Amino acid sequence: MAKLFKYIGFLLLLIGIAVVGLLVTAIESNPTVVTRSGEQVNQAESVKKLMKQLSDSVKNRTHRQTITISQDQLNSLVGFAQRAHGQINGQVHITANSTSILASYQLPKNPIGQYLNIDVLLLPGPGIKVSHVKLGAIKVPGNFALSTLIYLANWYTNSDIASQFVQQVESVSMSERQIQLSVLPLAQFLKELNDVKQGVGGNSDEEMRFRTAYYLKHLSLLGVAKRSSPQSLAKYIGPVFSKAKRRSNYETAPKENEAAIMALAIFAGHHRFANLVGDVQPKKGRAAMPNAMPTLAHRTDLNQHFIFSAAIKILSEQGLSIAIGEFKELMDRSNDGSGYSFVDLAADFAGVEFAIAATSASSAVSVQNILAGEPDEHLFFPSIEGLPEGLSKGGFSQKFTEVDSPEYLKMVQSINQRIADLPIHQAR
Repeated sequence: MAKLFKYIGFLLLLIGIAVVGLLVTAIESNPTVVTRSGEQVNQAESVKKLMKQLSDSVKNRTHRQTITISQDQLNSLVGFAQRAHGQINGQVHITANSTSILASYQLPKNPIGQYLNIDVLLLPGPGIKVSHVKLGAIKVPGNFALSTLIYLANWYTNSDIASQFVQQVESVSMSERQIQLSVLPLAQFLKELNDVKQGVGGNSDEEMRFRTAYYLKHLSLLGVAKRSSPQSLAKYIGPVFSKAKRRSNYETAPKENEAAIMALAIFAGHHRFANLVGDVQPKKGRAAMPNAMPTLAHRTDLNQHFIFSAAIKILSEQGLSIAIGEFKELMDRSNDGSGYSFVDLAADFAGVEFAIAATSASSAVSVQNILAGEPDEHLFFPSIEGLPEGLSKGGFSQKFTEVDSPEYLKMVQSINQRIADLPIHQAR
């Protein structure tokens, strides 16, 4: 028995050395990809067409679909990813013979190297064909890399959803700067995906669900929600944060505020946010919502920008919430869009900062004290006076050139300063 343990220990040591050796080989000193996200997202409005295709494929889930994706669309999404998570740089190149996906990821400071460089080559043909995956100097056969990724995703979700996803793609064809996916009917896959979503999570998710359900029920009973005319979001925030204050102590305040914000997003934003939390509706099969959607600065659209961004911050990273808001505005520069709006962007940023202040251990109680009762929206929402909106792509380019230009950054700084001056952020 002692010899067996000794053998197993030696084998584990060899595996450990091999893994470390592979990591050392994969990590490099310099990035292979250096891009400017501001340039990449300049074609963001093209993503609207892709989103329409994806939406249609879900609606027509019982039929085969062909989804066409352009190089500009993919690179815009890569630019979005970089703006959400600055350590990523990426580039996609599509030809008639292959699609190359290149990425460089900046690692935390370490003695080995600063970058993990990734090179993936996709080929046209039946199903998903991966020629190879390179991690730094290590080149892995495509079939092995894809099989490993599928295995890990299935293991993490305790399902075969990744296998099903790959099987949904009937074939891939490519032309210059464009890729076409022939996809089998999605109905069964979407059903399985929903089952997986319901099954992934733990006790913390259940606690969040119970808390959110409590606040959502409270919101559904408010008299202000029965009024036929739109009311300020402040009239909903006050009562729900009063409840949060009464239910909290210093340690639990961030979690209570988190659930209160999610309940507000479901009730005063869109009921589909409930899908990300679980079964929280007070009445089964019926979405709780006010008779008239709330407003901020007398506008219902700003209420949605604000509360959506706050909820996305709760569910994700700060950078993702901000990048989503910015990317949405860039898409709106198209001919059928409402135009780039720094007013909307201010509402997005304010929602993110609201969620951060409300869920930070150092400020959660202070936020409750400020918002409980009958708060004015100027406690948590900035002035929008003088902020440009309705800018077409041409108008935006003429005035600001691109995102990250000095003129653009000056406007963003102005918005951030307005938000920083709000009373709920003085305690941070």
